[in-house]
Amino acid sequence: MDVRVADGDSYTPVAPAIGLSVLPWAIVLAVFWTAMAVMSLLWNVVQVRELVLEQAQIELRANFFKDLAFRDWATRHGGVYVPVTPETPPDPYVANMPERDVRTPSGRLLTLINPALMVRQFNELANERYGAHGHLSGLNPANPQNHPDPWEGRALVQFSQGVEEVTGVDEIGGAPYLRLIRPMMMGQKCLACHVRQGYQEGDLAGGVSVSVPLAPLNAVADRRISALGLGHGVLWLFGVIGIGAGARQLRRRIDESEAVHHALVEHEDRTRAILGASLDGIIAINADNEIIDWNSQAEQTFGWPREEALGRSLSETIIPQRFHDQHAAGLKRSLENGAAVLIGRRAELVGLHRNGHEFPIEIFIARISTSGAPCFSAYVRDISERKTAEDKINRDHHAQRVLAELLETSMCQDPFAQRLQFALELILSTPWLSLKGSGSIFLSDAVSGNLRMAAKKGLSADIEQTCETVEMGHCLCGRAAATRELLFVDCVDERHETHSPGMSAHGHYCAPILFDGVLLGVLNLYVDAHHKQSPAEVQFITAAAHAVGGMIQRHQAEQQLRHHAYHDGLTKMPNRTLFMDRLEQCLRFGERHPALRCAVLYLDIDRFKTINDSLGHILGDQLLLEVSERIRVSMRPEDTVARMGGDEFTILLEDVSEAADALRVTDRLHTALLPPIMLEGREIFVSASIGIAIAAQNGCNAPDLLRDADTAMYRAKSQGTGQTVLFDEHMHLRAVAQLTLESELRRAVARAELRVYYQPIVEASCGEVLGFEALVRWEHPERGLVSPIEFIPLAEETGLINDIGHWVLTEACRQLQEWRSDFPQRPDLYMSINLSAKQFLQPDLVDRIDAAIAETGVDPHYIALEITESVLVHNREMANMILLDLKARGLHLYVDDFGTGYSSLSYLQNFPFDALKIDRAFVSRLTPGIEDTEMVSTIIAIARNFKMGVIAEGVESDGQLERLVELGCQKVQGYLFSPPLPATAARSLVLARGAGLSGG
Repeated sequence: MDVRVADGDSYTPVAPAIGLSVLPWAIVLAVFWTAMAVMSLLWNVVQVRELVLEQAQIELRANFFKDLAFRDWATRHGGVYVPVTPETPPDPYVANMPERDVRTPSGRLLTLINPALMVRQFNELANERYGAHGHLSGLNPANPQNHPDPWEGRALVQFSQGVEEVTGVDEIGGAPYLRLIRPMMMGQKCLACHVRQGYQEGDLAGGVSVSVPLAPLNAVADRRISALGLGHGVLWLFGVIGIGAGARQLRRRIDESEAVHHALVEHEDRTRAILGASLDGIIAINADNEIIDWNSQAEQTFGWPREEALGRSLSETIIPQRFHDQHAAGLKRSLENGAAVLIGRRAELVGLHRNGHEFPIEIFIARISTSGAPCFSAYVRDISERKTAEDKINRDHHAQRVLAELLETSMCQDPFAQRLQFALELILSTPWLSLKGSGSIFLSDAVSGNLRMAAKKGLSADIEQTCETVEMGHCLCGRAAATRELLFVDCVDERHETHSPGMSAHGHYCAPILFDGVLLGVLNLYVDAHHKQSPAEVQFITAAAHAVGGMIQRHQAEQQLRHHAYHDGLTKMPNRTLFMDRLEQCLRFGERHPALRCAVLYLDIDRFKTINDSLGHILGDQLLLEVSERIRVSMRPEDTVARMGGDEFTILLEDVSEAADALRVTDRLHTALLPPIMLEGREIFVSASIGIAIAAQNGCNAPDLLRDADTAMYRAKSQGTGQTVLFDEHMHLRAVAQLTLESELRRAVARAELRVYYQPIVEASCGEVLGFEALVRWEHPERGLVSPIEFIPLAEETGLINDIGHWVLTEACRQLQEWRSDFPQRPDLYMSINLSAKQFLQPDLVDRIDAAIAETGVDPHYIALEITESVLVHNREMANMILLDLKARGLHLYVDDFGTGYSSLSYLQNFPFDALKIDRAFVSRLTPGIEDTEMVSTIIAIARNFKMGVIAEGVESDGQLERLVELGCQKVQGYLFSPPLPATAARSLVLARGAGLSGG
């Protein structure tokens, strides 16, 4: 086949590849090599055989000449005498010779051996030992052994014909021999023995032959031939293998050559296809700037057909007019000294189409030679689409950069107005946008619903003033905000309602700023008049508006978080943090202006917990909202009203001249809270306890002032509902003392400074000691005994009452068990132990009582637990379960201070109490002169009706005792009989009398 290589639009034929079959040539060469090996082997075999014959002939002639010499010697001497032995008897054939046998003087018999016999015996010995045959053959032999054999007979015939020597190969005894025979002529000395046979001197008498065996030589030759065969076989095999390997290597080389040839053909085909379908225009010019080559892509790129382009000037064809001089100068430099700026490198230039429009091209120019003449080849590509894509990438890059900086700006901590102004300037600085460098950002006013200009750039003073506020739906920005769609106007028209003197024609982009569908503002950008809108611009401006919306939303979220951080979530009033900040500012201002003072009012709603627990938290929150509103409207705008938490409010009064100013404000507050509050049809009356603290003129800090107001508020709360207390320094001292007492009480528990005192309970009629009430006392290391009235309320408030109560319970049980063991005659002695309200409500109360009983081993039937009525108010079901559980263990249950709290007959009916204890407040009224027996008699009657016992506390006079006995009270205790005593002193009262524990 013919293959053509593309060269422009012409092709050059390439010689086709010739397929060559290696196998037949390899077979022929192998046959020739085999024939040569066989011929060599045959020639060597022949040479070996001839060499064997030559060696045999040499040996044969040597033997013959030795035999001839021996025969001549024997003939010359006429024979030899030898002793007659069985092996050598006298020769009968020479019997006619005289002196055949002779006897030696010693008597030995010697016989004559003639030359013929000697030769025959010599030959027989040689044949016996060495296999060589020697033979005398005669034409007329005297001895039959000398008769010639057939081969010798044929040789004697030849001798008669004049032949002097005959050699040949003949078999003797079936084995091959090389034989030589020469004629034997009768000599004068021979006639002595053969005269009778009629010979004459010089006659042919016979022949002398020598035979050499060929078998040993043939064996050696066979071995040599075998070695030659093996060597030739190995050599032949190597040759055949070499021929095969050579043929295979030759086949591989031929295949490689053919593969290279086919690859070259395919490469040439691809090159032709690539050049034909190249996306680049290929143009060649000569030194005269004439086009000499012009492919099809060049036709499509520049619009010139090949036929018209060839021969034209390159400058007039594809180079714009303004670049002709540069092209001519560059071509001249390249032709003169080979220096050119564009040779061998890519460059981006401007090309000229046939229709006259210019477009960007990428060109690569190479200098070549054609027939020794310099030429230039150029690859040209239209890069209009790439340039368009690059422009888009640049626009996208700038857009992404602007958007990223907008996002970064929204995250920085600069003031919001500054961030908004920077965002507008950043958008206006986008290089590819056809903006006039002026615009504005409007924010939506949540109250009025209008747009308010928040950032601006490049606007005239008239526009800034006129467009300071834009109503929703008016002008272009208002319309964009109302429709929530981007509005583009290429030139102002009737929709542009705002006009100013000297305003030139221009266009607008008005993009609504949205976030999650909520209108936040409008982005307003100015463009040149009759500007052509593009999708890229719309996309970017929409994205920029969204980014600005994120900034605005973040700012609003921060504002909202800041508001939440400084305001109460329920009442929207300032919280503690904001209140303290304003208080600090007010105090700092007071330091600069000593004549101006401020006051803090601390307000707490009375009984709010009861209202909240009874009506629920929802109504409780509504109550707080109403109270907060009444407080707010009662205050001046410059005053700060804050909710501290729960039902506590604080008020900062600025510019207070004297305490009376603050007291007048509290009167106003109390008055505002007097009207009832309606909650779901209920009338709720509320009051407040207010504490007042006035800043000292010599300065104070905010936490201390708030603390003083709080202290005063708690003092007001302790005086009843609806009270106001003005803080003084003594309150602070009492608070500090209370705090000190709390710390000392905690250490007292750890240091075992508490003691249990015992006050006897006696029979009213006779003074018999029935039992004891265990009472805790604090033996302070410095103050001595501290009254329980002073530290028990503090213990209940701090929670220490639980540990103190458990210790008192365990110690009282231990003491009772000790007395009962020491005084077996008082098996009815019992112990009464107080349980505080907080102690009673502990979930592990029963377990602690069981642990104390188990630890001390006391009988629970002689333990009475005194419980106040207040513990029964909050959770009657749980209280009843605890009381029944305690009752089941055999414990007695007393109601302590009956009549002073939430006394209810239903409690006595539903709960398993054993006795009522009349409070000392009622007993003290039984003093003669001021007797008030109604309450005591009523309590005794109630106990009697419910089958309960009665114990009167605080009996201090005989008159009180007599009156109690008259009213039917059988058990009493008080200082009339004994004050509370330590265990060692109370022990002496155990045996005062002996009476059993009675229920009434």
